[in-house]
Amino acid sequence: MKNREHGQSLIEGTLVLLAFFALLFAVIDCGQVLVAHQSLVERVRSAVRWGVVRPWDGTGEQIANLILYNQGDEPRSATAGFLGLTRDNVQVRYQPPLLARPDDEILSVAIVNYRYHFMSPWLAQAFVNPRPVVITAPMAFQAASHSSQSAAR
Repeated sequence: MKNREHGQSLIEGTLVLLAFFALLFAVIDCGQVLVAHQSLVERVRSAVRWGVVRPWDGTGEQIANLILYNQGDEPRSATAGFLGLTRDNVQVRYQPPLLARPDDEILSVAIVNYRYHFMSPWLAQAFVNPRPVVITAPMAFQAASHSSQSAAR
């Protein structure tokens, strides 16, 4: 009878440990997703803030480089982007002012199709986030032509 009880406790312990480690990996993976998402939001927010106080360069490459490499210029050597981002993941849109509304310049930056990578062995594949991280803000920089036109009025 004793030998059977030892086998039973070994099987019960294995099942409990399996459930424990599954929950532990799930908590770690959820934490990684939250940290990665918040890091992406903060990186986009700071790039938009940088972009709205400077004149539009016509391409948005400086803002994309800020998100990818934390600097305005692309590095000379092959450097991985922030959290595995590529240039295809970063979209920069600029809406120029209209003649009827000269103060409506808008800068919008988005990170799309970001791939979350999980640690748990049950979720070995990457998960592509279908919802973009988007920050939009009005341009604070006023070009000299805009400022002189406003002052003349």
